Amino acid sequence: MKLFCTVVLAAFFAASPLLAQEEGFAGRPITSNLSMPTGNTLHAGEFSIGIGPVEYGITENIQIGTNLLLFIFQYYNADLKVSLIDTEKQALALGVGVGYFDLGFVGGDLSFTSISPYAAYSFPIASKTRMHLGANFTIFEGDGEIGEAEDLNASVTGTSVAAGIEHSLSNKTKFVGDVGYDIEFEGVRVGGGVLWGWEIFRLKLGLQYFSPKGYDGYIFPYVGLWWRFRG
Repeated sequence: MKLFCTVVLAAFFAASPLLAQEEGFAGRPITSNLSMPTGNTLHAGEFSIGIGPVEYGITENIQIGTNLLLFIFQYYNADLKVSLIDTEKQALALGVGVGYFDLGFVGGDLSFTSISPYAAYSFPIASKTRMHLGANFTIFEGDGEIGEAEDLNASVTGTSVAAGIEHSLSNKTKFVGDVGYDIEFEGVRVGGGVLWGWEIFRLKLGLQYFSPKGYDGYIFPYVGLWWRFRG
């Protein structure tokens, strides 16, 4: 954990020259709220690189991505997201996430494959506030009880529904929050945080809580650090 915090701080200070840029989020809506997807995608040729997440806009309405950090935990994943509607009034996207994870690193000998089609819809509810709604249907295939996958609770979700709020305090600062219910693991997910964004550099800090059935609730930090480059 100390090493991770050191890396985050070092990257933050290395990016400090970028913080003077003024454009912020203008014309570049966020593609995820705290942890749930929004109805928006990256622009064509635009890409983002973070501590884990990597995304690329193939066209103006098609985006691909993965989280490389999760590969360390033997969770191999990829995501495809397609924007169907993208206007000032509303944004609708459909996507599918695929993953393969091995429970060996937590002492198990089971592995699972997951396929998760999802939908995300975003719309304004005030001049500086947007609502995000999302749902996904997850299919797990494995040779054991999927309940053991709860050991990966920070990264693995089952069939679930979620709602989020995004409030723009300024052109470079947003408050974000999500609440959702995971039907697969019978647990509530709640989280909130602050998102800062400049022309290239992005930083998201927050907390999340997850309480799957039969387990004590988990509280874990959310740290997002990435650079978003124009195509």
